[in-house]
Amino acid sequence: MRSLICRILLLTTLLASSAVCLMADNATQRKQVSIDSLMNLPVIGAPVINYAPETNWVFGLGLQGYVQLPEAEKTSILQLDGAWSLRHQWYINTHANLYIGGQTPLLLQVNGGYRDYPDIYYGIGNLGNDSTAPLARTGQTYQSQRGYAQVAALFQLPQQWAIGPSVDFLHERTSLSAGRCLMWGLGLTAQYDSRDVLYYPTRGILFKVGASYYEPLLGSDVRMGRVDTDLRQYVYLGKGCIFTYQLRTQWAIGNGQIPFQMLPTFGGQDLIRGVPRGMFRDKAMLALQTELRLPIWNFIHACVFAGIGDVYNTENWQWTTPKVGYGLGLRLGINRAKVNIRFDVARSNIYPEWNSWRSYSFYLTATEAF
Repeated sequence: MRSLICRILLLTTLLASSAVCLMADNATQRKQVSIDSLMNLPVIGAPVINYAPETNWVFGLGLQGYVQLPEAEKTSILQLDGAWSLRHQWYINTHANLYIGGQTPLLLQVNGGYRDYPDIYYGIGNLGNDSTAPLARTGQTYQSQRGYAQVAALFQLPQQWAIGPSVDFLHERTSLSAGRCLMWGLGLTAQYDSRDVLYYPTRGILFKVGASYYEPLLGSDVRMGRVDTDLRQYVYLGKGCIFTYQLRTQWAIGNGQIPFQMLPTFGGQDLIRGVPRGMFRDKAMLALQTELRLPIWNFIHACVFAGIGDVYNTENWQWTTPKVGYGLGLRLGINRAKVNIRFDVARSNIYPEWNSWRSYSFYLTATEAF
């Protein structure tokens, strides 16, 4: 099965890359392709460096390419990143947003990856920071071999709307008693996008809603559904200052036992920075985060951010102290498409002790959190 997953992901990456190469070659002949990158290079790279007790030091490389496909109004992006730890663990991820022009404009979104990597299981519920909870704040480290792939084809409609089908695949083997998780899903996604720039917007709104259905007849372990909404707005305040916010919700719907990997969660480098990803998970997730982006000099920017959110059991809704994350960040512009190298330092209210290294989270990556 592991070999099959690797082949599926490799085929997905090759197909996406081949499609882009063919379209780029055709565009070159028609002299309609322009690539925005530093020093006119077609691909830019950024290091991946981080540390965690369960992995030791992790080193890797992220590559990003940007291309204006024929007749498309927006810039397409292709990303590939991978890393290896001093404990001989590794992962590789690929992502593509392809804006294809013509009489029927199309946005093709492709995500895929595989990892042989440790993870931490904290239990289910929003009481994970309570000292009386079974796993409290430490969690249980487990080994994970995970492969995933997501493909969505959104057909562009008038008034900046788009809608289309999606396919979702997840397979994970773990050292936990839960063992294996295998899910196949079919879905529908609709989005409204009025942003002026894709990767560092100054004005506009992005609203996206998606629903997926997982069925044993398709090969899934359980029957369930998922609904995901994402609302973002960008407000230009003048003199290079931008205020932005994101409201995110996720819902897992099902009567039986839902695999913990399919339950909504938050945290990590994109949603409420400062909270470890996966520490809180349940059938519903609500999160709000804001960011104030400030110019410093030329291609250097700074930001102040804060977020609040929590997870809930829809069958036994309980309100607890929300989880809060906040911090400061630095941005270095790397190309004319306004893509930035992002470095953030964040804290959260789940680690109140200021003198502990666990109180701080550090993130180094490319592109914005939202």
